[in-house]
Amino acid sequence: MSDGEEVRLNRIKGTKAVLRFALPSILMMVFTSSYTMVDGLMISNLISTDAFAGVNLAMPLFSVMTAIGFMFASGGSALVSRKMGESKLKEARSDFTFILLFGMVLALVIAVVSLIFMDPLVRLIGADDNLAPYTKEYTSILALCAPFFIMQFITNQFLVVAGKPSLSLVMAIIAGIVNIVLDYVLIAMMDMDVGGAAIASGLSAVVPCAVAFFYFISKNCELRFCRPSMNVHTITESCYNGMSEMVSELSASISSLAFNLVMMHYLGANGVSAITIVMYIQFLSIAVIIGYAMGVAPVMGYNYGKQDRKSMSSLYKTSMLFVLAFSVTVFICMELFGEYFVRLFDTGDMDLRRIASYGLSIHAFSYLMMGVNLYVSSLFTSLSDGTRSAIISLMRGLLILVPMIVFLPMILGIDGVWLAVPITELITICFSLYMLRKASVLYGYGRLIVSD
Repeated sequence: MSDGEEVRLNRIKGTKAVLRFALPSILMMVFTSSYTMVDGLMISNLISTDAFAGVNLAMPLFSVMTAIGFMFASGGSALVSRKMGESKLKEARSDFTFILLFGMVLALVIAVVSLIFMDPLVRLIGADDNLAPYTKEYTSILALCAPFFIMQFITNQFLVVAGKPSLSLVMAIIAGIVNIVLDYVLIAMMDMDVGGAAIASGLSAVVPCAVAFFYFISKNCELRFCRPSMNVHTITESCYNGMSEMVSELSASISSLAFNLVMMHYLGANGVSAITIVMYIQFLSIAVIIGYAMGVAPVMGYNYGKQDRKSMSSLYKTSMLFVLAFSVTVFICMELFGEYFVRLFDTGDMDLRRIASYGLSIHAFSYLMMGVNLYVSSLFTSLSDGTRSAIISLMRGLLILVPMIVFLPMILGIDGVWLAVPITELITICFSLYMLRKASVLYGYGRLIVSD
């Protein structure tokens, strides 16, 4: 599929076509995740472990921006792709334009509020006197770049809806190259420390936003800018549809804060760095599932709008088999080669290497279940069922995980921290499979794992 070729969603039939269509989204998420890891590598190797820990404390703010971006990307694309399937193209374009406009305004509000309350925010997320300077510098620049970070997620997903996943991938690659080059120039050559890393990330987000803008003003594409609908229902339905993605990301910021506070209590800065390494590896490991889910979601939404149950069932079975096979593969790789990933970040600190490697060997069991939970949540979002999707996200990201992070260490010590995610995912997958069975007849996507 060339960059100039626009793929209609009604042409995505069969396993090969589905995987080929989803591949750009998968690669995009893998590249995006690897660039996040490169930031961590640059900071830990070129500055210090304390800087690495300080930057990690700033991640809750980034999670908030990601949450809003994912919410409008997933929820809005579900709405727009469904209307395209219902042959309401003019309405779909109008809603699409309004969603992007509203997202931009909201991003600006977040940027202003974050900058006004920066000092109390830095203390709230757990930075002590040693880490606070790194956290404040990085967070301040992140806040300034909030509009670009948020719009990057939204425009990337709508390019998939427009049948241009390959363009989304190209933008991600270019943005990543910009990020890596600027990381090296600003940190290694200009000695700008964590501020340089934040500037590099912010500028790299400008690239995909600019390319997407010029694409969507073209009159040659099916999905393009027009007069916005200004219909509040468009925003509320998008938020409802994408609620689970927002809940998942916001929950991630809360759980990240809980992890950091617990690790700081038990092991100090090395504990924070260790959990940061494990979370970076997790983000990269599940990027394929997230990318796949984002890639096929518009196809499922389109077929749902057409009430094409045969295509829905075929897509569901392909997706579940793909997720299960990949999850087992990741688990095996982490158990066999996890220590090599840890070595990329530990800068020769043997104590940090020991903590992170041991933790990863336990944490890896979560990958056996995490992929299914992520895909099931995304599936319900694509079917405009925000409630079921949000319940799954809430369970695995907040309602079960945070109590596990807090209370398991009281019983099991540091092992309790590493067991928190696997136990959470195990409980959640039982509920996810139950939800799949109950909703299969309602939506018509068929059954694979569960039977009558």
